[in-house]
Order: sequence, then structure tokens, then C-alpha cells
Amino acid sequence: MNDYDYEAFRTAIEDSFISLYAIDAASLTAAQRKVHQKQLNTTYLALLKVENNAFASLTGQAKITLAGLSSSVLLLQSQLAGFKKAQETLEIVADFLGVLETIVTLLP
Repeated sequence: MNDYDYEAFRTAIEDSFISLYAIDAASLTAAQRKVHQKQLNTTYLALLKVENNAFASLTGQAKITLAGLSSSVLLLQSQLAGFKKAQETLEIVADFLGVLETIVTLLP
């Protein structure tokens, strides 16, 4: 992973956060709101950590791990592209939540 790849990675996470943020929580059931809040929180934490960690300051192992996660994050971004129903967005992010959680735990 290089600086360009890292920026694409950050943009993909940001786009995922925007897709979740755009959901009208009032349109969700109580169970969906709980899922939405967890996904929104996890994605936001991943975004903050990626933005707060300059690529140059990451360890070699962190760069290798992030490079492995990058394809999953880019796939998430592509699946969220365009207008989606709230439930569809939640289902797409649910499939990638583990990737986002790994990013949160990997970066200080």
C-alpha cells in the first residue's frame, strides 16, 4: 500500500460513513436503529483513526494489514454507490463490519 492507495482507502471509508449518515433514522424500526447506530459508530471510528494516522507513520505490519483490508473497503464503497434503501445499506455494511472493526483496533 502506498500513499495513493491509502487515500483511496480513506475515501472509501468516508463514502461508507456518508451512506450510513444519510439514512433517516426515524424511518427505521427500533432493531434497525440499533444496528444502524453500531455501524455508524464503527465506521466513524474507522474514519477518524485513518484520518489521524499519517500513512508514513504506520508500522510495516500495519501497512501490510491495511493493504489486505483495502480491497474489502473498496468493495464496500462500490456496493454502497448510488441510492439505496435504508435496509439495503444496513445489510451491505453488516457484511463488512468486521473489516471496519479490524481497522478500528489496528490503528492507535
